[in-house]
Amino acid sequence: MRALLVSGAIVGMAFAPSAAVAAPLDGSAPMLCAVHQVMDCEADNCERTSAEEAQVPPFVRIDIQKRFLSSVDGARTSPITQTNRTNGRLMLQGMQNQRTWGVVINEQTGRMWATVGEDDGAIVLSGACISP
Repeated sequence: MRALLVSGAIVGMAFAPSAAVAAPLDGSAPMLCAVHQVMDCEADNCERTSAEEAQVPPFVRIDIQKRFLSSVDGARTSPITQTNRTNGRLMLQGMQNQRTWGVVINEQTGRMWATVGEDDGAIVLSGACISP
């Protein structure tokens, strides 16, 4: 299975219960996220893979106020170009290195779904975020 290079894009979301949320997940405070599941899709086939195989960092910091995503070590970043809050959902979008990405985070539970797309496939991520 091919590994998409996901340079600084959606890097992962931590599966955490909503009781662990210390601050709102509405974008008013930075969030820490980690990958729970990864699917690598090409043409009409999707296969489960790991964050490492998909070249997606396992953890990411999301800072809406500064408008960027970054790996925990800061080596990979991606600008957030659009944000929206609707019906308890925080939605983010960005583009970088001829790829587009999108994230939806449930503000109550922290559950997250994300996609990274390019012209020959996509990566679908699931997990959750916390606001430490």
